[in-house]
Amino acid sequence: MVPGIGTAAAEFSLAVYAHTTLGLREFEAARLRIAQINGCLFCLDWRTDRDGEKVEEEFADAVTEWRTTEAFDERTRLAAEYAERYALDHHGLDEEFWTRMSARYSQAEIVELSMSIGSWLAFGRLNHVLGLDAQCVLPTG
Repeated sequence: MVPGIGTAAAEFSLAVYAHTTLGLREFEAARLRIAQINGCLFCLDWRTDRDGEKVEEEFADAVTEWRTTEAFDERTRLAAEYAERYALDHHGLDEEFWTRMSARYSQAEIVELSMSIGSWLAFGRLNHVLGLDAQCVLPTG
């Protein structure tokens, strides 16, 4: 409906999937945590596929319990934590958090994860607010 902005937004949205260097589990932990916060139905149902590999079915439940789950390594747990704090308390990202984050992620990975989270936060929220998430359906098969 807004070609000039829509095309650029779609390209940015697709770029975080096409050009990511992040592992599938940390990528999906952050993406699903944002989907849970946004309430985007489409985003909650979506699972990123990398060469036929997807996270296990129980992964979304583990994301909900990111603080205590034993299913995550430290990078995956940090990705879920960062996504949640980015969306709900970005002013509270303190030195202690950045010290933990920098111990597990390179600066380039932090920027990439930040851009991905920003994309998911914006577009997932837009989809939910405008009701587009209930209109889009995942292809079957």
